Amino acid sequence: MPTLQQIEQSLNLAYPFSDACSYDNVGMLVGRKDKEVKRVLIALDVTHAVIEEAAALGADLILSHHPVIFHEIKSVTDKDYTGSLLLSLAQKDIAVISLHTNFDKGENGNNDQLALTLGAKEYQKIEDGFATLFDLEKEMDIAAFALQVKSALGDKVVRTIGEGKVKKVIAACGAGIGEELILLAKEQNAVIVTADIKHNYAVMARDLGVKVVETTHYAGEWGFTERMKKILAERFHLETFISQHNINPYG
Repeated sequence: MPTLQQIEQSLNLAYPFSDACSYDNVGMLVGRKDKEVKRVLIALDVTHAVIEEAAALGADLILSHHPVIFHEIKSVTDKDYTGSLLLSLAQKDIAVISLHTNFDKGENGNNDQLALTLGAKEYQKIEDGFATLFDLEKEMDIAAFALQVKSALGDKVVRTIGEGKVKKVIAACGAGIGEELILLAKEQNAVIVTADIKHNYAVMARDLGVKVVETTHYAGEWGFTERMKKILAERFHLETFISQHNINPYG
């Protein structure tokens, strides 16, 4: 059986931790490097429900997209949410490895998969890999495109900014929208597909006539689980499970 350190090293080769944003926290976040791993639970988020699921499955490792430790912590107690998660992981001897922004921008990572899911035949990586640019097969009204996005991602609700026809698309998973991307979309006459848009950027997009389709964060990143399952199957003889309890918080 591989050790936690061996799995971490293999994942680092596939999606270099050095490619993560400076603010990010990736790699082995909880666990002992020499711990042998037989079963892995894959999830976007580490929650109490996911930890209990991992324990019930006898999983030694949770491989997550979003880091269980993200902001600075000064103590590990059950007085706060992160502390309670870490205590539960330690008590159950379950390790955590996280691949976040390094996976978003990586080869066959979240942004690549989002473009393909939205129907891209060919796409161009832009914004240092944190977005893709592609053309739809045919021009369509943004309302029809929004319904297409909703169906492709299995999302229950999407929101739009702007009106009219769309042909060129900029896709950025997660909270991927900022001023540079909005200005690029205006220059390219492209609709942006992303999630978690801050109010000031929504106002800016509307003011500049940039069309946007906003999805839920989860819907644009669920491809992480299948990709990780495939990589682990190719590199290690492990039992892997995709979490059934880490679901879209919006239903």
